[in-house]
Amino acid sequence: MAIGRTGLVALILTASLCGCSALGGSGESEPGVHEVDLAAAPTPGMRIAYRVRITATVSGVGVRALAESQKTASTSQRYLVEVTTVANDSFDVRITGDGLQGTVIATFRRDWTPLKFGVEREGKYAAADLPTFPILGEAFQIARDLSGHWSLGQPRPWQRSVTIPPMLSVQMRGMATLKRITRLDGRRVAEFDYVGAGEGNYMGSKLQMSLNGLQSVDLATGFTLAAKTSAPGNFTQGGEAVQMELKEERSVNRSDSTGL
Repeated sequence: MAIGRTGLVALILTASLCGCSALGGSGESEPGVHEVDLAAAPTPGMRIAYRVRITATVSGVGVRALAESQKTASTSQRYLVEVTTVANDSFDVRITGDGLQGTVIATFRRDWTPLKFGVEREGKYAAADLPTFPILGEAFQIARDLSGHWSLGQPRPWQRSVTIPPMLSVQMRGMATLKRITRLDGRRVAEFDYVGAGEGNYMGSKLQMSLNGLQSVDLATGFTLAAKTSAPGNFTQGGEAVQMELKEERSVNRSDSTGL
């Protein structure tokens, strides 16, 4: 199981098990605000343009034969979430973007529970498994983790299984904590610490991984505005240790978005 550029690309594809690393401070918590209720509140015609950059890095004796330039790989993707219909307790979206083989069609409850999620390609619709859907699947699961009523400093457990046959199978558990209510690019946001750890198998080897990050959720719409994740881990190949780290940064392109 030699890990070259192909292996690093596989690591990037499995980065959907991550979530959100430090965004950097964006101000003190608003005085007098100690509780929030987070729910999706989009309007028809709302469009949110996202950019996601993922970097995978490996090190250790298990990859000593690789040149330094071969130990890092990165990818950047863009996708657009368009709100097509809004009902009292749910809303419909269509998602297009780089790397999507068709158009993602979905219906969500206000707490981001998916009622429908799949891909439309050449006029045919096929349901998809949200937990194994790269990039988008993890984002919507985190949105669901962070919905509801929160108090400052309140921790809330989360857990999920991530399976991407035949490369990856891992069980992740962690805690999300409301850190503060502040502003990001002029909008009021709830900022969360998001941490976790897990173990499983990566390409036939035992994998141990942790993650830490920060997620900013828009209070007015319930949509994520910014997130970063750092997810270090380790596995072995040929009996030799390999250290890996996946980093993800997700941001909103305000100039290509409407409704914010």
